[in-house]
Amino acid sequence: MSEAAGSQPGGDAASARPVLVGVIADVPDVVITEAAALARDLGAPLVFATVEPLRYSISTLPDGSVLSMPLDPDVADTQEETFDPDLIARIRSLVADFAAEFIARAGDPAIELGRLAEERNARVIAVGTRKPGFRASLEEFLAGSIAVSLAHNQARPVVVIPVAHTIEGHDPARRGDAPDAA
Repeated sequence: MSEAAGSQPGGDAASARPVLVGVIADVPDVVITEAAALARDLGAPLVFATVEPLRYSISTLPDGSVLSMPLDPDVADTQEETFDPDLIARIRSLVADFAAEFIARAGDPAIELGRLAEERNARVIAVGTRKPGFRASLEEFLAGSIAVSLAHNQARPVVVIPVAHTIEGHDPARRGDAPDAA
């Protein structure tokens, strides 16, 4: 599903190359706000994309939305991919002064984000790092890093927004704090 919301202040969204932001349902706020700050600095529109990795695209509809099937061959349910309305509301609340477009895809996230960046002639692709912890590390080991895959397999710049410090409540780079001296 694709949903457009106009253009951001001070820019012409119709002609500017967008900042494409890969997001998931529990994306940390800092990924959204830093991507919006980057887009504002570049005078670029924002396009948020979510990719369902357990499904694959079977066709693209005229409005740009995609139909998908599950990877599991025992399940045969074709569905149109949709962007989570709660995530749209959260993004809009965090960047209320900025218009954005929301796109849902299915397949390998790195491949689909790269493909979408090419389709939209994106200036840059922004993604967040994984949340800290053993489970996230294990998932990254097994599935690979989307950011690394993007950086190695397409020509557009990739901005990786770190989330560990902000989740832990300590971000020295953003608040001007010095590291603790012991």
